[in-house]
Amino acid sequence: MVKVKTWQRILLCVLLFGLLADSPNLYAAAFSMTPDNTAGNTSSNSMITSTNDYYLKPLKYASKPEMFQIVDINKKKAEQFATITQNEFMPKFTSKALPTLIKPETKVSPTVKKQGVVAVTAPKQDQIIHTVKVMATGYTAGYESTGKRPTHPQYGITYSGVKVRRDKNTISTIAADPRVFPLGTILYIPEYGYAVVADVGSAIKGRKIDLYFATTKQVYKEWGKKEVEVQVIKRGNGKCNEKLINTLGKAIQTYKSVPASLLEEAI
Repeated sequence: MVKVKTWQRILLCVLLFGLLADSPNLYAAAFSMTPDNTAGNTSSNSMITSTNDYYLKPLKYASKPEMFQIVDINKKKAEQFATITQNEFMPKFTSKALPTLIKPETKVSPTVKKQGVVAVTAPKQDQIIHTVKVMATGYTAGYESTGKRPTHPQYGITYSGVKVRRDKNTISTIAADPRVFPLGTILYIPEYGYAVVADVGSAIKGRKIDLYFATTKQVYKEWGKKEVEVQVIKRGNGKCNEKLINTLGKAIQTYKSVPASLLEEAI
């Protein structure tokens, strides 16, 4: 019979203990097979069983792979917060209900005057001798209207001898048929202002008048060609000079119209 030495017994015990430590099922079974499985030891056995539940029931958790997923809690919370913020605070638009853009209303100040509108007042009713409906066109002192260039000695000089003039705040010079409106006749023309007949034209016959403008651009932009009712406030005597124009200009600049006392004078 082979005798077992003491060191061999110790080595065997160590191996057995190692096997028990690597096998939780055997270790748990050893506890369950102990005879001292009384009510007082039930809590400690159940705690061990609960703690090693994963080792005791590997098949139970093998069907739940999500338990083995590593989850970044901070990242998950950030994604949840972003989703909630977008759903609650971001406006939702669909192709069927797009927001309507309303163009802001632009209000024009009543003090702003339209370009070409005169800054003088119309004559009083008792100053108007009569009203005549005429066809009014525009002209300049340039070659396109008079055939004269700036180098011509008579450039800008009217038939009466005065220089052409356009001032919507005082008075301007115009051309007319002397048989209808003699030279020196003072008119009020709506949207043009006060004017004195100082020029004539070969195409200005009958009830036609030609209004002077500084440039062709002003002719087309501010006037063009239109039919208007002019108001005659002083009939001319066939003459027009610089003194008459200067006197009328100063009076209109002061009173914004032609004073009745000036019309009564023999000018």
